[in-house]
Amino acid sequence: MQQEAGTAQQAVTYANLWLDGRWLRNATVRIGGDGNTVDVATGPGPATAPVRGLTVPGLVDAHCHAFQRALGAWTQRAAGTRDDFWSWRETMYALAGRLSREDLEAITARCYLELLRGGYTSVAEFLYLHRLGERRSLDADQAVAAAARRTGMGLTLLPTLYQHADFGGAPPWPGQLPFVRDTTLFLEDWQELRRRYPAGGDVGLGIAFHSLRAVDIDTIARVHQGLHADPQCRCIHIHVAEQPAEVAGCLRQHGATPVALLAARGLLSPQWALVHATHATEAELSQLRTAQATLVLCPTTEADLGDGCPPLGAFLDAGGAMAIGSDSNIGRNAPNELRALEWSQRLARGRRNVLSSANDPAVADRLFRIALHGGRRAIGAKARADFVTYDAGEGDWDLQASEDYLSALVFDTAAPCARQVMIGGRWVIRDGRHPGEAQIEAQYRETLQRLRTHIQTGKNHD
Repeated sequence: MQQEAGTAQQAVTYANLWLDGRWLRNATVRIGGDGNTVDVATGPGPATAPVRGLTVPGLVDAHCHAFQRALGAWTQRAAGTRDDFWSWRETMYALAGRLSREDLEAITARCYLELLRGGYTSVAEFLYLHRLGERRSLDADQAVAAAARRTGMGLTLLPTLYQHADFGGAPPWPGQLPFVRDTTLFLEDWQELRRRYPAGGDVGLGIAFHSLRAVDIDTIARVHQGLHADPQCRCIHIHVAEQPAEVAGCLRQHGATPVALLAARGLLSPQWALVHATHATEAELSQLRTAQATLVLCPTTEADLGDGCPPLGAFLDAGGAMAIGSDSNIGRNAPNELRALEWSQRLARGRRNVLSSANDPAVADRLFRIALHGGRRAIGAKARADFVTYDAGEGDWDLQASEDYLSALVFDTAAPCARQVMIGGRWVIRDGRHPGEAQIEAQYRETLQRLRTHIQTGKNHD
C-alpha cells in the first residue's frame, strides 16, 4: 500500500491519548490534508465512537537493518568456543551475499509490518546493501522503498558508505564486497536517489557512514563537507564505539577514541546520530551532548550481540538527545526496547529505576518522551499524525491509575501489539488487521525457507 498524507481534513477521537506527558480523555485530534496534527481538543467530539484503548504517538525506529530480520534463529547456536559480535557477522555476510531484490523486499515488508504492530510508525533504514544480483542498479534501495510503501511504514533511507575491513584502509573481506563502493560511486548514487525520491515525497533521505573502521576519517570529512548542507540530506548516521576492538583500533590509528575523534574533526552537530556508543566514556557522551547530536541505542540487539551498554544517567540528566532502534531486529517492539534499555542499566549499575529523575520518577514515561523527541530528531523530521493504539489486554493498563498506564505497557506485558495504527492521517492497521498481511506473510515464509538451506554459520570471513 502507498503511504501518503491524506487529502482532506479529518477528526479522530481517542478514548485515552498520551500527549506531551499527559493523558487526555476523549481527545479529538484534527488532522490536516498534509497528514499533520492541526489541534487536539477534549470534550464532546464527532458523533463517531472514539477509538478505544491506550493511544500513544508512534515512535521512530532510528536504526534498522531490515534484512537481518531473517537471522534470528540462525545465530543462536554457538559458532565456536567463543561466540561474539565478530562471529555473528559471518552469518550476516552469508545472508547478504545470497539476497535477491525480491528476497530483500519480502524480508523487509515482513519486518516493517512487525515493527508497525510493535509501536513504530517510521524507520531509519541504515542500508549498506545497494546492488543485488548483477549489481547494475540500486535495486536494494528500491526493494526497501517498495516494502515501506506496501506496509505504510514511514521511511528515511540512509544509503551507507562502506569501504574497508578495518582501520588503516584494510581491504574488504569477501563477505563485505556486497557493501563496498568507492566515494565517486557513492556520490553518483546519492544524486540518483535524490532524483528518485524528491523532497516532500514518501521517502526521506539521509546518509550514513558505516563506521570509522569501514570509512577513513578524511573520506568522512570530505563527503560530509559536500552533502551535509544539501536540503535533501535530513540526517547523518554512523555506527560508533560498538565493540572494544573498534575503540582500541581507533586509538592505535588516530590516538583518539571514536566519539572524541569525530568531535575533534568538527563533524558532530544536531544533524548527526551516533548509533550504539556502547563503549563510549562519559566524557565522550558529554561531547556528543554538547554538539547536540543524537545517541541511538538498540538494547535488544546490543544484548543479543554482547555489545554492552553505555553509562546513560548523566547524559540524559544533562538533556542529551536519545532515540531507540531495532537494529538487527532480534526485537521488533518499541515498548520492549524501552524496557530492555532500563533493565540493561539496572544490571550494569546494580540498582532499580536507574533512568528515572527527580522530575520524572516514572521511568517508562520519561524514556517514552525522550525516545519520541529523540527519534524525530535523529531523522530530521517534524511531528506528524502518527498514533498507535493498544487494547486493554496489554499489561492490564486499564486496571491502573493513569499515571501508571505507560509503566504497565512497558514493564508489565510480554510484547505489546498495536490494534490500531495511523500514519500521517491514514489508517495502516485497523482492528489488528493490515490489508496486505496475507501476501506479506506468504512471501516471507517462502523466502526464508529457501534461504535457510543456503546459510551456514562460519562460511564467510569477516
